[in-house]
Amino acid sequence: MTKLLNDDPRQAVEEMIKLTNGLCELIEAESASVATNDGTTFSTNEMNKEAAIEAYEIAAAEFHNRINEFRQVDKNLITKLNEAQDSLKSSTNNNLKILQKLQEQE
Repeated sequence: MTKLLNDDPRQAVEEMIKLTNGLCELIEAESASVATNDGTTFSTNEMNKEAAIEAYEIAAAEFHNRINEFRQVDKNLITKLNEAQDSLKSSTNNNLKILQKLQEQE
């Protein structure tokens, strides 16, 4: 299995936050490019988004497998990770709605 996260639990949580926020930014950029009909930005962003999704999925699986290590991590950091996850979920849902509307128009 590919290992992405730091061995130090605190560092691993910070890396997970960074990966989550980065993916969220890419999804929001995709939504904006679709909304403005900017195919060039959409295409460029799509490649980056695919790589970010792959890294996020690997890291999330690793995080899940190491969950007991993270129980000792500062609660504020865990709260930040939860907020990043909530933001990602919201951005993903908004993005899916935009893409669905686009498909319905075709």
